[in-house]
Amino acid sequence: MSSRRNTLIRTVAALCGDIAVGVGLATACAWVIEVAALGLFLSFLLWLVGALLALALSQYLVHPAAQLVLSDRKLDAACKALASFTHTTPKTGAQVSEEVMDFGRKSWDSVAERMRKAL
Repeated sequence: MSSRRNTLIRTVAALCGDIAVGVGLATACAWVIEVAALGLFLSFLLWLVGALLALALSQYLVHPAAQLVLSDRKLDAACKALASFTHTTPKTGAQVSEEVMDFGRKSWDSVAERMRKAL
């Protein structure tokens, strides 16, 4: 169980890091294109270099950092520490999804009620 949990946590963290690197480089490319008033061909080359740089940063920086920072031992210790703060029993996936669905249903009912009042 903890191995699957740790793999999921590392995967989500690495994916968030990949998205952050991609958005950062896309923003930098867009800024350079606007400031330098680059033509179509140079803009294409800049986007191409930016995409390759994002892939390289993801492969050689984000993923090794996620593996280093989020090792199994560290994640297990963090989960134990968080569980000790809550003093509750862990919930199963069915219980969590039930609560999420109830929250979504209540939120939707609240929005629908406000829309009815507005009309």
